[in-house]
Amino acid sequence: MKKIALKNEINIDKELIIILLLVAIACFIFFFIINQRAFLNVFYLPVLLGAYFFGKRYAVISSIFSVSIICFFAYFFPKTFAVEMLGEAQLLKWMDLITWGLFLIFTGYCIGILYEKNEESKNELQRTYSGIIDMLSLVIESADNYTQSHSHRVSIIAEMIAKRMKLNKFETENIRVASLLHDLGKIGVSEAILQKVTVLTTQERINVKQHAWLGVNMLKPLGETVGDILPIILHHHDKYDGSGYYKAASDEIPLGARIIAVADVYDALTTDRPYRKAFSTLKGRQEIIDNSGSHFDPQVVTAFCEIFPYLETESHGSSANLVEINR
Repeated sequence: MKKIALKNEINIDKELIIILLLVAIACFIFFFIINQRAFLNVFYLPVLLGAYFFGKRYAVISSIFSVSIICFFAYFFPKTFAVEMLGEAQLLKWMDLITWGLFLIFTGYCIGILYEKNEESKNELQRTYSGIIDMLSLVIESADNYTQSHSHRVSIIAEMIAKRMKLNKFETENIRVASLLHDLGKIGVSEAILQKVTVLTTQERINVKQHAWLGVNMLKPLGETVGDILPIILHHHDKYDGSGYYKAASDEIPLGARIIAVADVYDALTTDRPYRKAFSTLKGRQEIIDNSGSHFDPQVVTAFCEIFPYLETESHGSSANLVEINR
């Protein structure tokens, strides 16, 4: 914990150094400018950048640093900023500098407060969004007793694969959320079909295939908040060779959908279902490997095999047709 805290503190110092370096660069350029009074406005740039990206603290520190440097030069180099034509040049100079400095600090403080309020609103929106996702995932799990916690397990595996593939935090989070909601559309599928022990009829297969599309339509009213995960949910049953639900193939399928496809099928394989017993974990992994390049993206399969030792699933059972594995 101490190492983590120290690392965070180092990151904060780096950010502050960047802002102060901008101030120092402005000071350096300042000496080559004839109209030095006009150039004072340039010091608003690092202050506003500090406020916009890092908040009130950085804005105030950079503004105070800027004012201190300018006052230092104004004091030790009396001719700096002075109005030569007037007898009270020094008094006017300091009045101007004090006014400028107060405005600079006040601007940084106000913009910093706006930044922090905006961040607070974003965090509140994120908490609301996370709450909605959690409630929806609970609804999904309660819809089918045999797949209870399935979406949660898929999200864990998919997130592990995404991190192994070195996707950024934003992409990884989208994949995690899409995993939690990938079966949302099954709420609109008859429970009799989901619980059916025997092979599905053609019409029943059509009904099951609609669950991806139904899930997307249920989430659309949430607007841009879920815009990035909708294609992932829609295509998570597409196969790498183009033989899936919507016939997308290879790179046409969103990477998140290709990752969820592996996690989804693996969890379905290693979990008891009404129509079959669970596979062993080793057999489940082998099924994923055997279908690499046809059902699954080979790069995703490689990442899955690399994180496989860390999966905690213990189940044993008999084989089943891959088409029927995950309804």
